[in-house]
Amino acid sequence: MGTVTVRFFAHLKEIVGQEEVHLTIPDQSSLKQLRDLLEETIPSMKGIAQKQAFGIAVNQEFVGEEATLHDGDEIAFLPPFSGG
Repeated sequence: MGTVTVRFFAHLKEIVGQEEVHLTIPDQSSLKQLRDLLEETIPSMKGIAQKQAFGIAVNQEFVGEEATLHDGDEIAFLPPFSGG
């Protein structure tokens, strides 16, 4: 088991009602498993973590769904970026 910090930005912060949460996760959890756990522990996230398009960074590096999480990781859910 390990503890990770999950940070929310933009509209997700408003939906969750807080900027960050600390979760205990099983060793070698994937981002998919983390999303499922978020939906279980934060009812307002139900369906959002699976359907919304946003970037996910682990320790300030963008990653894919297959990323493995470790004790002490910081996971950030970021809004889509646009620019020019």
